[in-house]
Amino acid sequence: MDEQARQLAGLIENMMYYFGTQSMDGECCENITHGEFRALHAALHQEVCTMQDIAQKGLVTKSGATRIVARLEDKGLAYREQDRNDGRICCVQLTEAGKSILSRIEDQLAQRMKTILTEMDPAMREVLIISLGAFVRSAQRQMAGGNRLASTGKSVQKKMQKANDG
Repeated sequence: MDEQARQLAGLIENMMYYFGTQSMDGECCENITHGEFRALHAALHQEVCTMQDIAQKGLVTKSGATRIVARLEDKGLAYREQDRNDGRICCVQLTEAGKSILSRIEDQLAQRMKTILTEMDPAMREVLIISLGAFVRSAQRQMAGGNRLASTGKSVQKKMQKANDG
């Protein structure tokens, strides 16, 4: 199991390098950071998206989420509004420009994956999708259960948070 864990860690690192949406200068694409991309994605794919949702999806603090959303507002990609049922809750909505930029980025990523997947055997594509789905769900359950990350993973999480807040 230890060797498999090391192999998987290396594979994930390579995947992040080759397929990540973040370039070396911290920009995702179309002049937004990776943290901003995750916030846009969270806001679009949830009926109601709170600042806490942005923080959870982006692995940042609530204050980090607030800074990210403020940058998105400055860029005209999102706006905040009070929840109609509970005025203490701030919801994040995308502008048409925000929806458009996210759609373009997701289309580019999907096209990149499609090109790579065409090189794979169809049966292996299915195995890949099923396996990665199970892996991500397991990671989400572990994080939701309070088992954040092991001590070595905490430094990675802090680095991700700093990059996303950045």
